[in-house]
Amino acid sequence: MFNRLGRARTNSVTLLVGGAACLAVNLVPVPAHCLDTASEGCHSLVVRNALAFAGKFMMAITFSGVFIFASEAYPTSLRSRGMGLSSLSARVGGVSAPLVVLLSEVAPGLPMWVFGLVAVAAGLCSLALPETLNQSLADRVE
Repeated sequence: MFNRLGRARTNSVTLLVGGAACLAVNLVPVPAHCLDTASEGCHSLVVRNALAFAGKFMMAITFSGVFIFASEAYPTSLRSRGMGLSSLSARVGGVSAPLVVLLSEVAPGLPMWVFGLVAVAAGLCSLALPETLNQSLADRVE
């Protein structure tokens, strides 16, 4: 996918689709009788789980490709520092994710809103990034 659509476009699309899936989880109504673990025929829970899985799947695709894109986007003179900063940012996100899940004590749908809105915002911002597929790597900042 990264070699066909390009690195920047693939990251943008997967962030936007994954964020939209996370946001859509909160739009699927859950009837009160479906909150009981023994209830059957609650298709809305299946839809919510499928949307959450789709959002997580898109984020996994983004995470696997963002390091390829970042290594090509930085010029050679700044590549190691840029990759270090990229890795640090990814780890901060990984550390903060369990804390965002704790927001479900405030409001049950709040974590999916946060994950979805952050992903959509990142996807929109990444639309402005240059494409690096089949481009020569920059040697220095000009």
